Amino acid sequence: MGLAYPPTLGKPPDGLRRQNAMLEAVARRKAHWLFNAGSEKSFSGKRRPQEDMVTSAVFGSIWQMSPEDRYGALKILLGHEAFEATKFTPDDDIEVALWPRLAGLAGRRHVEPDVLLKAAGKTAVVEVKWHAPLSERQLEQQVTAVGPDNTAAVIMLGEVGVEDEICGVRAFRRTWRDVSAELQKAQSPTFSPLSRWNTTMRLFLQETDMGRVFDGLAKIANPGGASFQFRKPGHPPWLDQPPPQEPQPTKYTFGET
Repeated sequence: MGLAYPPTLGKPPDGLRRQNAMLEAVARRKAHWLFNAGSEKSFSGKRRPQEDMVTSAVFGSIWQMSPEDRYGALKILLGHEAFEATKFTPDDDIEVALWPRLAGLAGRRHVEPDVLLKAAGKTAVVEVKWHAPLSERQLEQQVTAVGPDNTAAVIMLGEVGVEDEICGVRAFRRTWRDVSAELQKAQSPTFSPLSRWNTTMRLFLQETDMGRVFDGLAKIANPGGASFQFRKPGHPPWLDQPPPQEPQPTKYTFGET
């Protein structure tokens, strides 16, 4: 199902359209094979592109939004508890920095978190995982590079487990299925950029093995006119066959021989 942009509101900005392109391609089942079950095996022994593609498309599209819509999208993406820990407010213009290079420690030239969210002196570290584990002390090195005193929260976005605290900073785990379930409940003004993002994200995650959740059976438009057929290969539908005849009584005689 495509997304329509009403003429009165115009199309989304060029940057937002470009970032949404990958999400749309998967949502419309044009490139969903990249994110379906077993897709991680397609890149065995190589750098897997799905993780970076998701990071860029999801957070890049959020960065193109207005501050108000950006706040709403990040609240859905990170989850209520984690977002509350960041102490971001609706008045903040939250910066979304993708793969910033920070000075490394202990012999490392640099440390590169997936995403840093920054506003009014507050920073949240977001690590995105898609069919991949954490490296040794990966989150500890990122928090140390940012500075524990400058880090409000650490969010692990993916299936990987995480400790409750990283270097004294509260840490949270948010799976893609958590995000998918939240998107199904989210409400925003119709045809707003946030609403379009919600719809595209929900359809995208439903076409992936990491984010697919059961969203109910399709509603029958005309229940009174519905018909059902049950078939067995090589046999006619059993409902089309005449009903069985009335069973005949069976008599048993018992006696000594």
